[in-house]
Amino acid sequence: MTGVILALVVEAFHWVKIRWDFDEGAYSTAWQLTTVAIAVTAAAIYLDGNPYQALPRVLTWLPLLLLPMQFVQSFGMNQSMPLITFSFLAKHRRKRNLRLGLSEAVIHIHFGNVYFVAILVASTLGDRSSTWQFLPGIIILTGWMLLSATRSRPTSLIVALAIAGGIAVAGQYGLERLENWLGNRGPGPSVFDPNSVSTMIGRPGTIRQQPDIVWRLSPVKGTPPPRLLRTASYNTYRPSSWAVDPPDATVLTDLDVFTYEGRPYYLLEQNSEDSKPLSKPLRAVRQSLPRYTMRGSAFADSPLTLPGDTTSLLDFELDGIGHNLLGTVLVSPKQSVIEGTVLWRGDTSGEKSPLKEDLAVPFKERETLKAVLAELKLDEHPDLAGKLNVIHSWFFNHFKYTRDLTIRSWTQGFSTPTALTQFLTTNRAGHCEYFAAAAVLLLREAEIPARYATGYAVFERDAKRGEYVIRGTHGHAWCRVWDEDKQLWIDFDTTPPSWAAVVANLNPSTQSFYDTLKRLREDFFLWRNRPTNRLWVSVIMSAIALGVIGFVFKRLWKTKRRLEEARRSNGFEGTIRRTPLNDLEKLAEKKLGPRPLGQPFGQWISHLGPKLPNPDVLDEAVVLHQRVRFDPAPAKPADQERLEQLAKAIGSSLKHV
Repeated sequence: MTGVILALVVEAFHWVKIRWDFDEGAYSTAWQLTTVAIAVTAAAIYLDGNPYQALPRVLTWLPLLLLPMQFVQSFGMNQSMPLITFSFLAKHRRKRNLRLGLSEAVIHIHFGNVYFVAILVASTLGDRSSTWQFLPGIIILTGWMLLSATRSRPTSLIVALAIAGGIAVAGQYGLERLENWLGNRGPGPSVFDPNSVSTMIGRPGTIRQQPDIVWRLSPVKGTPPPRLLRTASYNTYRPSSWAVDPPDATVLTDLDVFTYEGRPYYLLEQNSEDSKPLSKPLRAVRQSLPRYTMRGSAFADSPLTLPGDTTSLLDFELDGIGHNLLGTVLVSPKQSVIEGTVLWRGDTSGEKSPLKEDLAVPFKERETLKAVLAELKLDEHPDLAGKLNVIHSWFFNHFKYTRDLTIRSWTQGFSTPTALTQFLTTNRAGHCEYFAAAAVLLLREAEIPARYATGYAVFERDAKRGEYVIRGTHGHAWCRVWDEDKQLWIDFDTTPPSWAAVVANLNPSTQSFYDTLKRLREDFFLWRNRPTNRLWVSVIMSAIALGVIGFVFKRLWKTKRRLEEARRSNGFEGTIRRTPLNDLEKLAEKKLGPRPLGQPFGQWISHLGPKLPNPDVLDEAVVLHQRVRFDPAPAKPADQERLEQLAKAIGSSLKHV
């Protein structure tokens, strides 16, 4: 629909005879309006979606945003506009030179060429640019534009079309790569795999994480926030990575929806056995459960970061939501920013009871794990709480947290100590991935089911806004341990608490600025998309647009001129005489194109001579036209009659040429 409107506005000048006397001031005003529109649109797009994809989206809106400039070009009296229109400094330099009596050459351009390129760029980023019709369409449109300039040089037209096709292919490929690169900069699904995760175990280097805000949590007054937010769980250890096994554990199933008091809840539970079908969902939504609201960006099939004992979700606007057997939750949101309420700390779980993989221990680590368990005398503690306390104290007292990793491990051969063996015996320094992986395998060797969990820790509070901030630097790894007595999975974190103080000092001095932009974008997006605000936003924006359009047209209407009158008079204010030869102007335009402004009619229509079988007839008619048109004495009846005969003969010849 927008394309149709643009085409009508741009092409209307062919049949609309009204023109305006736009001067350099009008061109500058149009460019100022265009600049403001581009800036406002760019800001709105940035606030209304993925900020990394704002540039491609602005480019798709470029034809509409540049419409004021194309309007003054199409409906103005001039065939070009000064290039200094687009430069504030160049305009002031020219004014200064004129004031000082200095001459300055002004370059003029036809903005239609710029507008055509903008349309091509926008179409390249459109939804249909990947279809087979796109490239032929680009070549045809380019050829149409170049046809008038290369009518007598077909070879030049073929070369130009070949170049245009090459540029179109290269441009489409380059812009597609740019759009994908920008889109992947955000927290999209390309950086998350629910079935596998790589680690830095066995690879020396420095841990680097982005300090950008990922989620914001606002607990209900009087309730504490969760300490850990899980993104995913994994149960199969491989050198430098964790995975999900068996294959059926990777299958996503939709969450059940339970309507309570007229509101739909998504239920996260799959292992609780209850003989009363209704009591289980009622427990998952009861008012006594602690809850908090979370707000952040999300994309198709992106993970929802939740406490391990989440019971239900409320008020999330989603197209789909599912989870696997290990409790990983993926969502497909309706919008790029989501907000909802999380109910947690219940007696149900979103994870399946232990699988055989939750007790598997790699052969290379088994001897070391047995030695550690013997040192800890874990068998002397019969209950789970005692065993966990011993392991936690051992890591706290004998290990150090660091983000500068030095352990190197080669997976080939059995003689080389593995990375976890080095961590547990000689080099007792690492970051959370080492602590979590080592604790999982120690628990499994002690015949306690355990899983590796990734997500975020919650410890940064924004007292001014009453919310907790989750950043990329808060990314964390820990254990999920099976509590046989409660029949639930519980969190177990063996990383020394000092790690939170380390990452708290990683934020650069400019981070507060980026945090403000992030909050502003997400808050504006949610505010604008609330049903009660959408109508008001549309009304206000429409009123502003109509007001600007009305103001511009009111100012322009005062300088309107009829195109035909302007062509006929060329600035002459007296009485205009018309001759029978003037009546052939429209017919001549089909052969010669529109008459350039300022060119005398007789000189222009004389170019029809080579197209006529008898050019002398046209020469005689032009002489009589000039005499009747400009001779101060009244025209002789014989001259008028002869000119009418010649005009009829010329018109008849043109119709058959």
